Amino acid sequence: MANIVLFVQNFRLGTKISGKLTDLDHNVTFAGDGERFGLSQVDENTDLVVLDLDDSVFQTIAFISGLRKLNKDMKIAGYMKVIHKETYERLKASGCDIILPSSSFVKNIPTLVS
Repeated sequence: MANIVLFVQNFRLGTKISGKLTDLDHNVTFAGDGERFGLSQVDENTDLVVLDLDDSVFQTIAFISGLRKLNKDMKIAGYMKVIHKETYERLKASGCDIILPSSSFVKNIPTLVS
């Protein structure tokens, strides 16, 4: 069972992601509005962080590298509607392990947590 933290502002997609993860028997925590800029939900027991990379805060180098500093072993996965090469390279360099289109993220969840 993996411990997963979601930084997701899109309620519909967040619900789909959370539902799929709980169906697979994983612990899911939403970083609430009070945690929007904070990282207190993430610790050494976190296995995966999911980021809505269409959100201007969550796609910043500072935010992603801050997550990476908290736990070097966890996987950081994000999704966005349109992935541009420059954005992809910047996000990968800052510590985001996986970047997928929003349209295929939910169906790829079993691969992300395996």
